[in-house]
Amino acid sequence: MDSKEGIKEDPIKSIPGLSLADQQRIQDFDSRHYDYLDMSVPTLALISKALAHYNALLVQEPEKAKQPGASLLNPQIFCRLGHLYLLVLEWEKALACYQTFYIKSSLSRKDPYFYYGLGLVYYQLECYLGAAFAFQHALYLDPGFARSNEILFRLGLIFKYLEIYDVAHRFFRRTMTDPSPFTETKEMINFHIGHIYELQGRYETAKKYYEQVIQSPTCDNQLRADVLRQMGWMFHTVEDFGERSMREGQAIKCLTKSLEHDPNNGQTWYFMGRCYAAMMRVHDAFAAYRSSIDKSEANADTWCSIGTLYQQQNQPMDALQAYVCAVQLDKTHSPAWFDLGMLYEGLKQFPDALHCYQNGIKHGKTAATPSIIQRAELLENSIKGSFAAFDSVPKTLPHLEEALALPIAAELTAGHRPPQTVKKTSLLPEPSDNIALSNQQMQVLNMLKQHESQLDPAQQVLLATLQAQFMVQQQEQQLQNNTKTSASNNTVSPATIQALKDKPFPLLPFASSTRLPLSERLEAMDELIRKSASEVLAECSSLEYGKLSSDHLKLNLLNETGLPPTPPAAPMPHLPKSALHPLAPSVFVENKKEALSKDMEDYLLRQPCAILKNLSNVLRLDLSLFSTKTLVETAPDHQIEVRTQKKQRSEDNFDSSNSERIWKCESVRNWSTVSKYGMYQAQEFQKALQEDSENKSISDSDSNNSGPSKKAKKSSMIRFGTNVDLSDTNIWRIQLAELDKLPPLVKVKAAKNMLSHLDHTILGMNSVQLYMKIPGCRTPGHQENLNFCSVNINIGPGDCEWFCVAHEYWGVIQQLCEKNDVHFLHGSWWPNLNDLRNANVPVYRFVQKPGDLVWVNSGTVHWVQALGWCNNIAWNVGPFTAEQYYLGTERYEWNKLQNFKSIVPMVHLTWAVAVNVLFEKKDEQMWKLVRLTLRRSMRYCQVLLEHLKAMGKTAKYQARDKNENAHYCKDCDLEVFNILFIIKEKEKDSSEYVVRCYDCARKIDKDLKTILILHQYRVKELMEIYDRCVLIDSSSS
Repeated sequence: MDSKEGIKEDPIKSIPGLSLADQQRIQDFDSRHYDYLDMSVPTLALISKALAHYNALLVQEPEKAKQPGASLLNPQIFCRLGHLYLLVLEWEKALACYQTFYIKSSLSRKDPYFYYGLGLVYYQLECYLGAAFAFQHALYLDPGFARSNEILFRLGLIFKYLEIYDVAHRFFRRTMTDPSPFTETKEMINFHIGHIYELQGRYETAKKYYEQVIQSPTCDNQLRADVLRQMGWMFHTVEDFGERSMREGQAIKCLTKSLEHDPNNGQTWYFMGRCYAAMMRVHDAFAAYRSSIDKSEANADTWCSIGTLYQQQNQPMDALQAYVCAVQLDKTHSPAWFDLGMLYEGLKQFPDALHCYQNGIKHGKTAATPSIIQRAELLENSIKGSFAAFDSVPKTLPHLEEALALPIAAELTAGHRPPQTVKKTSLLPEPSDNIALSNQQMQVLNMLKQHESQLDPAQQVLLATLQAQFMVQQQEQQLQNNTKTSASNNTVSPATIQALKDKPFPLLPFASSTRLPLSERLEAMDELIRKSASEVLAECSSLEYGKLSSDHLKLNLLNETGLPPTPPAAPMPHLPKSALHPLAPSVFVENKKEALSKDMEDYLLRQPCAILKNLSNVLRLDLSLFSTKTLVETAPDHQIEVRTQKKQRSEDNFDSSNSERIWKCESVRNWSTVSKYGMYQAQEFQKALQEDSENKSISDSDSNNSGPSKKAKKSSMIRFGTNVDLSDTNIWRIQLAELDKLPPLVKVKAAKNMLSHLDHTILGMNSVQLYMKIPGCRTPGHQENLNFCSVNINIGPGDCEWFCVAHEYWGVIQQLCEKNDVHFLHGSWWPNLNDLRNANVPVYRFVQKPGDLVWVNSGTVHWVQALGWCNNIAWNVGPFTAEQYYLGTERYEWNKLQNFKSIVPMVHLTWAVAVNVLFEKKDEQMWKLVRLTLRRSMRYCQVLLEHLKAMGKTAKYQARDKNENAHYCKDCDLEVFNILFIIKEKEKDSSEYVVRCYDCARKIDKDLKTILILHQYRVKELMEIYDRCVLIDSSSS
């Protein structure tokens, strides 16, 4: 009776016309039921009645609000509506309801079902970074979330789409071991993992995964057909698989098997045609292309390939018609325009050829190669003012205007069907349609380019053809990486999607700029901080161990609520535009006393960044110890990471076509040695000297010539030698000893440096790394790991240009990254200075000369570009300030939310600091922050050990070895302090034992029966360290 009365009293739960059972069923519906609910007619009718009731309540709400004392609706109704609209695939309405719930109720911040539903909506609306953000919130709040597998799989697809392949692979790998329900199959996961390896150029590994999927007895026919098609195309395009004819045979075999499972797939038939064309089986190629057109929507790629085939068979009229069909279907299809231009040019119809080249350059989706642009300019100059003469030449083909005026071929409209709609965005791999040049063709291309001025017309046509094919080949990787998405089941207005992509992430929970200062927040927690260890653990005595929820088994270093941190809102009021280009703080160090002074330390700690000039001179630092010559003499075979980048001005960051400014900063990672990169540095320097000499000669010649000046050179690819590890004292003893001359604040190892209290090396953090550069090498935008400060010295002989933004603006930059479809933490980005100016972000811009030391304070966002040939050395430091410690713990939790590994183990570091450091009264804020972390960590260890004991599990004591590295969970990359869950790897021939966290261990074995549990500190030890960590009187110290 009481339960009935309760339902009637609550208008959200009491729905007229529904039985109590149906009302309870409606209350049970939430985002977890997406894809898991039988959407039968009765279920849809039930949801429809609930939606009508809730919307009626909302209509009445404005009138109720006018009545004094009236009880208003619980904002939870908007979350209920969001869930129900999600289940019936009404994406826009679901989004509006979820947003309203977020605005009206703080409960949304603690609701993983809300975040999951929001993530699904963003995913369907193709706002992938927003979806990732929401999904990660759900897992942060509840690591054991009922739909964690669905989240992990979609996160894998999202990061694959973003081309962050290592992160995508990690999510797919976690999906394989997660026991929660899942709508996809393991074969589908392996397909995506294989495709990641293919996109990374690891073709043999990709092939193994594809074969594993194909051979699986539980693989469905559609997926098997997709994998066989992908494998066939890989055989066709990748030379690593052997001789051409053998590869084409394997490709045909795979594609034939694919068609056995899916005979109506137009793309498979198209790929078959490409393979036959490469084998010169012309009749079979035409038949395959015909089948492709018959079985799928009209495709410009197919008609362009047919045109190429006709052109090879010396059938120019047929080739013309095919190319025209391609550009009629897609006016931005660059290869078709360029091929058509070459066809006209080969037949000496130069005005038509020029128009084709110009159309491809102006309207094409893919960029024209420099050779095509040069060809168009040459034709334009040749026929300028002579169209009449060229028109009198007998023509083989109709003029371009006549050809384009012909009606589109009937077979195109017959084969055209509107795109199919599917329920979910698939993000499945779509192979690109470009043929890679063979080694022989590349040799011919290089030979023709070397003798370009001596070529006859036929050879010029061949050169242009090969260059066009090479251009298309260069687009191959980019096209493969851009996985396409399918349309959603319900229509979404273009305005909605545009708003999501153009505006900042609508639900990014920016921290209020009016929140209490750190000192006031710590003061409010003073009583809590000063409790003894026994008092802290006594708080846990009422817990029901063995039945604890995930809320009690999580460690959050920032707060007791378990909520993640939020990016800061832009500081207010906005600065005037005249203040957005501040001068960088700079100090010319006069003498050693000034360099080592406390005033210098205090000055640096107050600045977001600073340049110390003349420091190396007054301290007599021998920077030649870090020169390329010394490095090569000391360790010529030392490994170096090499990044291949596009050379651009520091203000610019263009896409691959050099037509649009973007934020994404692309580079290709490889490995080399110090000696090889040193040789590259020297060669580039000599090349630059030679070019300068040639340019001077040209300049002298041009001074007497009134002709047009030469155009700027096209951008080139350069190599950046990064992350050279100098931590080994056996190799770099002299170099490291030289750095001991530096002031304590900026030393690699010093008592005042938090990172020196770690008893193991973290490469590049508490050890030195070196960077070898030529002009244009750039370090993309970032904050240092866990917001620690950094020190950078330019060895020279060239300069570097720096851009820095104070940490208060990192939330704005993170927002701009998402707007530009690049991930702030996992992605690589180069900010657009105009975007920063429009967002009222002040940027320090300055040049670092040889010998200059650049200080980057806690959390400062920065990016760097070399202006000359130089080496740099850098490392991180952690000053003992409350701000540094707080920003570190805040980023630790933010990294946890973003699935980004914190390479500084903050919990381990805090306990080490507590053991080693005596805190004086002046360090009180820092001490309070350390005590809070110790309190939360100690309490977590006690609760987890008691919980395990109640489950019948015993954690064995095994003391931590001296200098033992901190431990991280293999699956989720979280730091695992004290209590380790050890699992033997199941891979074949593996005897490796690895560490997991509690949540990931339970996903592998819910009852922990097969898992060894160790603890490295007894709770009593932690209590003693905690109680000894007190403030001391500075006079007694």
